[in-house]
Amino acid sequence: MNLFNAFFRLFSRTNLIASGLFLGISALVAMPVQADAPPKSATAAMNEVQQTADSVIHEIAAQQAEVTKNPSVLLDIVKKKLLPQVDTERMSRLVLGRYWRTASPAQKTAFTDQFQQLLVRTYAGPLSKLGNQKITVTGTKPGADSDELVVLSVVSGGNMGAVPVDYRMAQVDGQWKAFDVVIDGISLINNYRGSFAQVIQQKGLDSLIQTMKSQNNG
Repeated sequence: MNLFNAFFRLFSRTNLIASGLFLGISALVAMPVQADAPPKSATAAMNEVQQTADSVIHEIAAQQAEVTKNPSVLLDIVKKKLLPQVDTERMSRLVLGRYWRTASPAQKTAFTDQFQQLLVRTYAGPLSKLGNQKITVTGTKPGADSDELVVLSVVSGGNMGAVPVDYRMAQVDGQWKAFDVVIDGISLINNYRGSFAQVIQQKGLDSLIQTMKSQNNG
């Protein structure tokens, strides 16, 4: 089972969606916020998301020539801009669901590491063709838990028109980090969870980790 290709097709329907996903997550720069912060903190978070998204678009465009010659340049951009802004532990826990609770510490560490690499590889490809897409933050809404916030945005400029992209965020040590992305109503977490569960049920968690490792190193 080629996990990388399957997930790439699933979440890379167009360069618009893939670039919007990356830009949105990488734009969620950590920003200190108290647990009982006033509503204005949401406005500040929105402004930070918008400003950083514009900055990321500019950076990728500025390095387009280098990206075309050497794909590793884009991988480095993704690693530097994406991973620090993602709560990968929370994301991994939600993706594995009940299997996370029964996994050993070593399995949790190995899965989280391979999942990070999978995210980087999956979204690096479409970004190499980033065009005139832009992300416009439109508001926020409360998350499911008290420490969560959903940042609402619209990605536009591609052949699919305007696409709603929501970012589920939570505070980690007083900083906002993303742990899920909902693209036009489709949750990244939910889709990965279903695909991973099938492999685990059939072959076990260690087999899933090894398959991801093989794909990431391929």
